[in-house]
Amino acid sequence: MAGSAHQPDALTIADYDRFVAAQADDCDWELVDGELVMMSDPTENHEQIAGNIGAPLKLAMDATGCRSYQGGMRVQRSDDSRGRDKTRPDIVVRCGPRQNRTAVTDPLVVVEVLSPSTMDHDRGGKLKFYKSLPTLRHIALVYQDQMQVEPYERTDEGWRLDVLTAPDETLRFDAVGFEIEVERVYFDVPVLRPITDRGEAR
Repeated sequence: MAGSAHQPDALTIADYDRFVAAQADDCDWELVDGELVMMSDPTENHEQIAGNIGAPLKLAMDATGCRSYQGGMRVQRSDDSRGRDKTRPDIVVRCGPRQNRTAVTDPLVVVEVLSPSTMDHDRGGKLKFYKSLPTLRHIALVYQDQMQVEPYERTDEGWRLDVLTAPDETLRFDAVGFEIEVERVYFDVPVLRPITDRGEAR
């Protein structure tokens, strides 16, 4: 994300929708905790990682009657236009009847591919917003400059964080019965590999 449009007062979804409708350029924006945040154009590595996860995830979800969307679907808490968050994750999964709407209010899984320009928002206000969504069960933050995936899973005790850094480790979304090896997440992406052999370290 290239930056934020600082406002004296927190904006609502209704304010955000009016702002976006009035824009004459191709800039894309998110609303994070009442603040407009401009999204930057994705890199090839970003899109490769998102596709590496998104393509098999969509096939798996199509087979179960759930739906996986990559890059274009907004997420908000409810239909209440007074809300202060309207984000666009790189991948979002929802189940249930098709609604044919422009925003998802009942996500089960969200994935964000991180970069230096998005890190603060994705690991800050957006992560806090995602954790507050009652239907959400899995959040995955995926780095694009190193082999590291941070999956959050909702448990009875709260959100549990794991850190995956080895090619043979597995990213799992148990709520929708999906898993993918970290090696596959980073297929054809030149990232830093683990320095030590995880097999020898155990």
